[in-house]
Amino acid sequence: LIAVLASNKQQPQQESPTASSVPSLQPSSSSMPSSVPSSEREFALNILSDVSDVSLLRDNTTPQGKAFEWILDTDPLRLAPADGSFIQRFVLAVLYFSTGGGSWDTCNAPINVNSLSDCGLFFRIGSAWLTNSPECDWSGISCGDGVTRIDLRGNGLSGTIPSELQHLADLEWLRLFSN
Repeated sequence: LIAVLASNKQQPQQESPTASSVPSLQPSSSSMPSSVPSSEREFALNILSDVSDVSLLRDNTTPQGKAFEWILDTDPLRLAPADGSFIQRFVLAVLYFSTGGGSWDTCNAPINVNSLSDCGLFFRIGSAWLTNSPECDWSGISCGDGVTRIDLRGNGLSGTIPSELQHLADLEWLRLFSN
């Protein structure tokens, strides 16, 4: 499988949500308990509702729900939803969970997310995914101003390529063949 994406740098910039322009999203009764205050959780839902369907974010059995729980409750970097890297990191976590992350041949998230375990994919050494490293340091990821390349070829990925990748505005190159 080979996919090539054209750069999408001319997207209009989104305005930051304000208290008056963002509708409040009430957590569903099936929401998992969280260490993140509910107001921050709701703010994160509002931010990510432009990236993923809110019902998928609230369902912790979906890749989007797993990525949402991870970025809010487990991610050692503890980025605020307003952080410029929050959406990018979330999208890469969705890719991880959508493609069988945890069962990849190499560079899976370690049991101890604070460990800086190095791994390598095709001559690019980086850190394992979902660690305390910046997402641009995860193996197979290259960045400029944002993620520009994803190269996870030959790594035992299985599943689907998530539509959330369209929100990586600087992505020019996606290599997923030999999986």
